[in-house]
Amino acid sequence: MRIGIIGAGAVGGLFAARLAESGADVAVVARGETLERINGEGLTLIHGGGELTVQVPAAESFDELGDVDVAVLATKVLPGQEKFPGVPEGVPVALTQNSVEVPHLAADAFGAGHVWPGVVRGFMIHRGPGVVELADGPLNYHVGTFDGEPDERVDALARLLTDAGIPAKVYPDIWVDVWTKAMFVTPFGALGAAAERPLGYVRTELRDQYTALLEEAARVAWASGVDLPDDAVARQLGFADSLDAEATTSMQRDYLAGRVNELDSQAGAVRRLGERYKEPTPLFDQLQGILEARFGRD
Repeated sequence: MRIGIIGAGAVGGLFAARLAESGADVAVVARGETLERINGEGLTLIHGGGELTVQVPAAESFDELGDVDVAVLATKVLPGQEKFPGVPEGVPVALTQNSVEVPHLAADAFGAGHVWPGVVRGFMIHRGPGVVELADGPLNYHVGTFDGEPDERVDALARLLTDAGIPAKVYPDIWVDVWTKAMFVTPFGALGAAAERPLGYVRTELRDQYTALLEEAARVAWASGVDLPDDAVARQLGFADSLDAEATTSMQRDYLAGRVNELDSQAGAVRRLGERYKEPTPLFDQLQGILEARFGRD
């Protein structure tokens, strides 16, 4: 199986570096300084006090790289930018974005049979063009087909990632995990951005507001037919309590740095699905409105 990675930021860079190190057939679509760095010095992964630099075929498109059997979309979904850049026609697309809406948009673009929703858990930091750091902590990738039907290709991808040191598991109902991850990063990231504080502050000083946002997100998930457990909110709070107090989300860091960010693809996605399934989201409406009004003022 030849794997094409679209984007070499935190997630894409990690996937590509680990796969290349393991001997898997992998190629990367990248642009600008990142492409120059990979084709010049290579792709660098920092982990455990050391550095690993690997050589990976990279180009601006698959027209230059050749055919792949699966494309892993590892780019962020940002306002004003193409949502699915460089995805080759007719191959399955494995997703990694923290958004409950992106799989639906991908299904509209490529057909549900070609879309594999996925969830990445880990602490990856994009340190610069072609340089990714993997911090200590849990690391895994959960993936499944859009409709839950078995597919040998998704099983093969999971095996290759696991062999490369990224534990991967195929879920028959991946939507539960997509929403579980989104329920963590979306309320925490948005509330943390508004307060300009990390997780420790959110889960203590803003616990009531955090809980209310979790409950609102869970109601949207249930309204959309996702089989979240009844204690989904309690589980999220317990998970948040177990993490480093200084933790932040990628969206939160981008927002506070004044960079284009994933606020709309995360909080906005919950709001739009709430509207679709007739489940009000007044707290997300208010929080996103405040954050958008404040963005870039400082």
